[in-house]
Amino acid sequence: MASPTKRDRKRKRPAVPDDSPNFCLRIFTLDDTKDGKKELLETVVRTYRDRVADHIFLTVPKCEQPWKIQLRKSPRHERMWLEKGWEEFANFYKLDQGDFATFIYEGKHSHFQVRIYSSTDLEIDYPIRGGGSDSIRPKRKETGAVIAISSPSGSSADEHDYDLSWVSSFRSDKPFLNIRIPAKALAFRVFINQSFASEHFYKAGTSCDLTLQNILGDKIWTIQCCSYKRSNGRIQAIISGAGWKAFRQDNHLEEGDVCVLELIEELKCRVSIFRAKK
Repeated sequence: MASPTKRDRKRKRPAVPDDSPNFCLRIFTLDDTKDGKKELLETVVRTYRDRVADHIFLTVPKCEQPWKIQLRKSPRHERMWLEKGWEEFANFYKLDQGDFATFIYEGKHSHFQVRIYSSTDLEIDYPIRGGGSDSIRPKRKETGAVIAISSPSGSSADEHDYDLSWVSSFRSDKPFLNIRIPAKALAFRVFINQSFASEHFYKAGTSCDLTLQNILGDKIWTIQCCSYKRSNGRIQAIISGAGWKAFRQDNHLEEGDVCVLELIEELKCRVSIFRAKK
């Protein structure tokens, strides 16, 4: 029996299997929101380069028809870019530096479900997009807060609405910061209040190593704390790195838990943990 030709093998190539890994697309600079400028990561290319067509279709909440985005590939398919349609998509959802989107294979060739998150780690409030014309993009809002900053007296100084009354029992005569833990998918970093960070941790535009100590004082973690300037001119503070991920894992932190960082020495904080789930 004759062996199948290369053309036959290509014709019979299966679509993306149901268990293909989901992937995350991050916006690092405003260039990432322009046509032909957003390149997919190498790991994503290796998984999907021969299994997606010249276009991909993105299904987003409150969108009647999927977005059709042209996918440009290098001659050897070792690199891929989102091209025609991508800038329109990015503008419609007002993607900005620090935002990201998750891509979930939908079970159909080249179709993905997409969820979009702002730089505060909260899912955006999606605009309605009809089949024939786009609606006007409303002002972005999120459904909760990632962090709350408290004064030494314990009163909240954050503008968000998230109810943290169950952690209000904490009292200290030292400056302290409340950080609400985001989803597990975001374990590598968390945004914090810029005013508190610049006053107690570092000068704007710089970074530092911050030591976290558990309440017993028998274990410490070193995390990275820094800031960056977003495209709208706003300075955003963030803690991240392997140390933060280890801290989260070692303390079995879950989404919704609150860590209170109490400044006890220069660049050293004692951490109290309040669990969201009893």
